[in-house]
Amino acid sequence: MSLIRWQDSLMIGVASVDSDHQVLVSLLNQLAETREEGQARDVVGSVLNVMIEYAVDHFDHEEGAMASCGHPGLAEHQQQHRRMIARLQNFRQQYEDGRHTAVDELLQFLKNWLVEHIIAEDTHSGPWVDGAGLYPEELPQAVRAFPDQGS
Repeated sequence: MSLIRWQDSLMIGVASVDSDHQVLVSLLNQLAETREEGQARDVVGSVLNVMIEYAVDHFDHEEGAMASCGHPGLAEHQQQHRRMIARLQNFRQQYEDGRHTAVDELLQFLKNWLVEHIIAEDTHSGPWVDGAGLYPEELPQAVRAFPDQGS
């Protein structure tokens, strides 16, 4: 069962960010499948950890791309990402503490948040990054050129 089905309306027009979003959707669906299939606790926890770590890396990548083109909404976007990371870590801690329903709550929350965030927020950054003339292979270099602005 897929919680989210990837569709073109989720594309923001920046290939590397769209690819990241597709991986996040895939990881979310994989987490849902491990729960649905009754996989062992450590398997579910492993998928949960991979998804959270990928989300953190993606947020850094996306923020770096936004910074490289002078996106005016960067600070607000970073705050949204920081709140999301804190929430993800909270869900993970609850799961590690034995609260099994935390993953189910996380799945429902992420199903809504991810699609909403991509459509309502990330689609606005696509034209900025695209308009800056950055090619996908230049994005990692552009990301390294800007220090973490969320610290």
